[in-house]
Amino acid sequence: MRIISGKYKRRKLLSPKDILTRPSTDRLRETLMGVLEGGKLGHPLKSKIIIDVFAGTGALGIEASSRGNPEKVIFIENNIDAISIIKENIKITNSPKLFDIINSDISDIISWEHEQAELVFMDPPYFLNIFSGALAKLVSINALLPGAIVVLETSSKEKVQAIKSFKQLFSKKVGKSLITFLKFLPSLK
Repeated sequence: MRIISGKYKRRKLLSPKDILTRPSTDRLRETLMGVLEGGKLGHPLKSKIIIDVFAGTGALGIEASSRGNPEKVIFIENNIDAISIIKENIKITNSPKLFDIINSDISDIISWEHEQAELVFMDPPYFLNIFSGALAKLVSINALLPGAIVVLETSSKEKVQAIKSFKQLFSKKVGKSLITFLKFLPSLK
């Protein structure tokens, strides 16, 4: 696994040796970053604050920081082994102050101590249907700017239902995964 493009291009990322963490493939990251860079959604990679929920290896947040110029990338991950891998992967950037790690389950976060995010990556374990609750938690702790783009990765066999305050923009199937692009619209009921 490697960073595909941007200032950290070709730098190798550590991957887990177990099966608990499922890193996003290079192909999937290339596809979703192409959409984010394409202009159809504005310029989400120019976001000041990026959140990577269920961060795993941190590949999505690091790839986005490689292509954009955020002030902060915040990883939310509860698995201690994954946290160790994220820390190692951050080292390849030589920019440790750019990244923060919240070692917690998203549902246990009580308050948001950062600025609101404009871009969120969410790659939860497949088939557990926990992304709606995770998005609701980000809304309840006021972690999102209105208009924020959320990139949700699920299995292509999962159904993404309508989620309060989020408009589904479109989805793309990549291999066995489905990438769904959402927009946070607080007035949307």
